[in-house]
Amino acid sequence: MQEKQSLVRSVIEDLGIARHINNVVIEGTDSPWLEKALIKRKKGILDVKTYIWMDEAFLYGRIYRLFLYVADVLDETFLYDSRITPDEEKEPFVRDRYNQIWSLYVDSRMERLGIESFFDRGLRRNLFIDLESRLGWTEAGKIFDSLWSREMFTYPEIVDLSYHLEERFPGQPPTPGSSCIERDLADSLHNPSVTGHLDRLDSPGAATVLNDLLSFTAYSCRDGFITPCHYGIVFLFQNKVLLEFIPSGGHVFVLSILDPRSGTYDTRQVGAEADVEDIQKTIRERYAMLAVTSKGQFG
Repeated sequence: MQEKQSLVRSVIEDLGIARHINNVVIEGTDSPWLEKALIKRKKGILDVKTYIWMDEAFLYGRIYRLFLYVADVLDETFLYDSRITPDEEKEPFVRDRYNQIWSLYVDSRMERLGIESFFDRGLRRNLFIDLESRLGWTEAGKIFDSLWSREMFTYPEIVDLSYHLEERFPGQPPTPGSSCIERDLADSLHNPSVTGHLDRLDSPGAATVLNDLLSFTAYSCRDGFITPCHYGIVFLFQNKVLLEFIPSGGHVFVLSILDPRSGTYDTRQVGAEADVEDIQKTIRERYAMLAVTSKGQFG
């Protein structure tokens, strides 16, 4: 711990912020991903509490980057204002983007200073593209390169980009009817919805069949619930998946129905011409079987 305290003193002297810091507390953490610096301001002087990974890898660089955030807060030209910070609970995606952009600003300066750190350009790029995959990997990569090469940000600019990144970096407008696999994948993973899965079907007839089966299931199979997930729509009953509806993006969807007797699923493709009444009959029968087995009465 003495080594870390000595490095902290050296870093804050190098950054020219030592006179603005009253006290620094160092606590250990188990991962570099959990490293952070918390500040408390008292009449223009800061108390800083740091959480530092106890490993020795890139130790100086990891401490230096933490205090770059502190230096930004103290820099009058950075215009730090906590009142405009995106709310983590109300706006989680905006807050994630805010964290990424400020971290990118910190780590790009680390690279220009020649200070090695755990969070290098390659890692930052991957993290940014993963977060912004809705834009498409190519477009997100171009935006990253532009942000990384920028030498100076103010705090209001970082906050503005957090809310309006697409507007500040307008890409090529999508061709009508064209799809972006990265955006589709991101929407499925991060924002699954029943309506979104219905919209994936090109056939209005198939979408109508799927909607009718969902409505029938919701009405006829009590004490269960329909929920979207990243790959489709499922109906859960007694902690079991009774039905899976998986739109394929074409003219059919895949329907899997649990057979409670064998514990296996019967799977079929369903399109606009499907016999809806026959499927409803099967759903009703399998639901009744599962309801009985859940009470321990099925032999």
